Amino acid sequence: MESPAPKPILFNFWKHHLSFLLDKIRIYPQKIDYEALSSTMKLIGNSTTDLYTGKMNIPEISEFCIMKLKENHRFEKVTYIRWIKQNPESYREIVFPDHSIWILKIGTEKDRHIHIHPGRNVTHTVRVKANILKTAYLANLFAFKDHQSPMDIHLINALRNDVLGLSPIKFVTMNHELGKMIYLFAHNLGIIDIT
Repeated sequence: MESPAPKPILFNFWKHHLSFLLDKIRIYPQKIDYEALSSTMKLIGNSTTDLYTGKMNIPEISEFCIMKLKENHRFEKVTYIRWIKQNPESYREIVFPDHSIWILKIGTEKDRHIHIHPGRNVTHTVRVKANILKTAYLANLFAFKDHQSPMDIHLINALRNDVLGLSPIKFVTMNHELGKMIYLFAHNLGIIDIT
């Protein structure tokens, strides 16, 4: 899949950008391809992730990052890598105009040496387990397409089984991490009935 982030930015938007996920739900074809969906969900990975919930889109995030690096003469690959490695932890932080904090690391993909992702426990960022994020995304995708509640336990368990290969859950409430993540998606999609 072509990245909406310009080179040399490496950014996994599937696991780090809420608005990107919401847009994918809005434009997803009515006919659901389960195999393609299962493959796409693997892009989110299996570990805990930090999801950016702010208003900046991927090109804006990328352009701001590039601008700041150029201003400080750290954009070119050799200079950038040297700068990152000067930190014993091999990463740097950058503060964005919306007060979100982003982490810069060394990218491993060809032509993408600037790896960025949202910071942990900072403004406009939610920390979430990968399987929770996948389940919330899928529940809202199907709810949005079929005009049903994303909190429907039968829908959630069918998706967890058929698409994600995960065990069923007994219930979901707004007090649990999954319920909160489902609501975050539903609220932003304008899904009113989430009971």
